[in-house]
Amino acid sequence: MTDMETTPSPGNAPSADATEQAPAQLIAPETTQLILPDTTQSIAPDTTPAAVEKTYRRTVRPWFKKKRFALPSAVFVVFVLIMISTGGNDPRIFDFTNSALESQVENAANTPATATIGQSVRDGKFAFIVTSVQPPAKSVTNRLGSTVIAQGEFVVVRVSVTNIGYDARTLSATDQFLISDKNQRYATSAAISSLAGSERIFLEKVNPGQTVNDAPLLFDVAPGTAITGIELHDSTTSAGVKVKLP
Repeated sequence: MTDMETTPSPGNAPSADATEQAPAQLIAPETTQLILPDTTQSIAPDTTPAAVEKTYRRTVRPWFKKKRFALPSAVFVVFVLIMISTGGNDPRIFDFTNSALESQVENAANTPATATIGQSVRDGKFAFIVTSVQPPAKSVTNRLGSTVIAQGEFVVVRVSVTNIGYDARTLSATDQFLISDKNQRYATSAAISSLAGSERIFLEKVNPGQTVNDAPLLFDVAPGTAITGIELHDSTTSAGVKVKLP
């Protein structure tokens, strides 16, 4: 061995495995960046006069005027009124097709309905048909066969009355009026109770669906009074219906 040929140092000799295998490179995983909204900036409220007034009205509005309370409250009040008026025992309390509320609405009209002889008209729980009008007379004969003399002249109007309600009812004679051409209203005569047939509607109850035919209405008017119509009522507080008379 010459001086130029030297034996390499064991510490500097490359490893066979190291030269055959490249060192592994560590690759960092790809991450996704999450962009969050900037919460440091707030949206300024609308401070225009219109917006401020709208907010104020919504705040000070009474609870019963709010939409979510108004309709249910109205329905509840109507239900309570019906319960009180019927005692809670009426099986027709939910019959809205012919309810007490409908009757009140019908009777709220300011001007009575108008019909003519032979036409059926309704007021409250009664339907009326004027069948005839007798000429004025100085006297009438009562059910006992006695003669009753008028202060002026008697006018007899005969009506057929049908109970279209659910309960037996009677009419009040003092709620029926004769109308003159001067718009004068004449109440029934006290002698009406003595006429045959009047007791069937003024003293006896008319059952539901039952009709009393040709019941007499007796009026005592001044001689020569021109009669133009009759006003019929279910009760004192009802609107009534007018029937033209010839």
